[in-house]
Amino acid sequence: MISKGISEKILTIGPDYINHRGGIGSVIEIYNNYFEKFNFLATYKVGSKSFKFFFFLNSFFKFMKTLVINNDIKIIHIHGSSRGSFYRKFIIFLFSKYVFKKSVVYHIHGSEYHLFYNESGFYQKKMIRFFIQNSDCIICLSKSWHTFFLENFNPKKIEILPNIIDYPKKNNVNKNIKMITFLFLGFVGERKGIFDLLNVIQMNKVDFEGKIKLRIGGNGEIDRLKNFIKMQQLENIVEFLGWITAEEKKIELNHCDVYMLPSYNEGLPISILEAMSYGKPIISTPVGGIPEIVIPEKNGILVKPGNFDEISNAISYFLDNKNKLKEYGENSFELVQNHLPKSVIPQLNELYNKLLENE
Repeated sequence: MISKGISEKILTIGPDYINHRGGIGSVIEIYNNYFEKFNFLATYKVGSKSFKFFFFLNSFFKFMKTLVINNDIKIIHIHGSSRGSFYRKFIIFLFSKYVFKKSVVYHIHGSEYHLFYNESGFYQKKMIRFFIQNSDCIICLSKSWHTFFLENFNPKKIEILPNIIDYPKKNNVNKNIKMITFLFLGFVGERKGIFDLLNVIQMNKVDFEGKIKLRIGGNGEIDRLKNFIKMQQLENIVEFLGWITAEEKKIELNHCDVYMLPSYNEGLPISILEAMSYGKPIISTPVGGIPEIVIPEKNGILVKPGNFDEISNAISYFLDNKNKLKEYGENSFELVQNHLPKSVIPQLNELYNKLLENE
C-alpha cells in the first residue's frame, strides 16, 4: 500500500478506469486499490469524437483547478499511449511542468508507440522527443521498450515497471480432457491477429472439430467476426461472447485451457499476464515485451505474426501433448509473480520517494 503521506502528493492522469475497456484502465483500477489516497483525473472516455473533445476540455479545466487549489500535489503521473492520447497528455505535461512546476512521470503503455514515432512528421517527432526528454521519469513496460526509448531518446530517468495485475480468483473446474478450450480476449481487429486465428481454424476445420473450442471476448469489428464464423460454418468450434465483464472474465480464465493472442504489436499485454496468473499456457507472438514473459518450451509457444502454419502447429501441439497443459500452466503462474501488487507497488513507491526527495 502506498501511504497517504506519499499518495496525497500524486495526481494520476489517464483514461477513465470505471468499467474500463483497455489495459491502461486495468492498471489504473488496481493502483486505485493500493493508494491510501487516490487523486485521479480522467482525460479520456469512450464516445464520439465530439464527446471525447468536450470530455477532455472539461477534464483540463478540472486539472487546472485541482493544481491551483491543492498545494500538496508534487508529482503528475501521466498514463499515456500514442496518437490521440499523446496529444492530450502533451498538453497536460506542458502545464504540469512549466506552469505549475510539478514533477512529471510519463508512463508509456502504447503497443504501437514505435510506429507512432517512426511514422510522425518532423514537428511531431520534436514534440514526442520534447515530452520524453523533459519528463522527470519515463516508465516503460519491458526491457525491449527500455531499449527502444534509450536508442531513440535521451530521457532524464527511465524505469522498467511491470504492468500490474490483481491476484487471481481461482476456482476448481472439472476439465473436459477430450476438448481443449482456447480463449482470446481483446479488440477484434487485424492488430490482435484474431482473423489470422480464424483463418487457421477454417483451414483445419475437419481436424479441429470436436477437439477444440475457441471462445472470443471483446469488441471491435464484430460484424466481420460474426459473418466469418457464419460463412465458414465454424459455429461448432468458435463461440463469440461479446464484451465480457470483469467477473465474466474470471470465469472464462478459470475454464479455458490455453490463452491465445497472436498480435502484430503489443506493449506488455494485461490479458496475457492475467491468463498466466490463472495458470494458463500461452500462444502468442514475439512482439513488444511478450518474449520476456512467454518462454518457449516452458510456459507457451511463440509464433510469427500472420504465420498460419505456426499458429496451426501451436494449436496441434497442445492437442497432441495434453500433459503439457498443467506443466506450462504452473510455469506461467511462477513467471507472473513479479506482476502482482506485492512486487509492483513497492517499486512504484520507491520511484515516488526518489522523485519527492528532489522536490
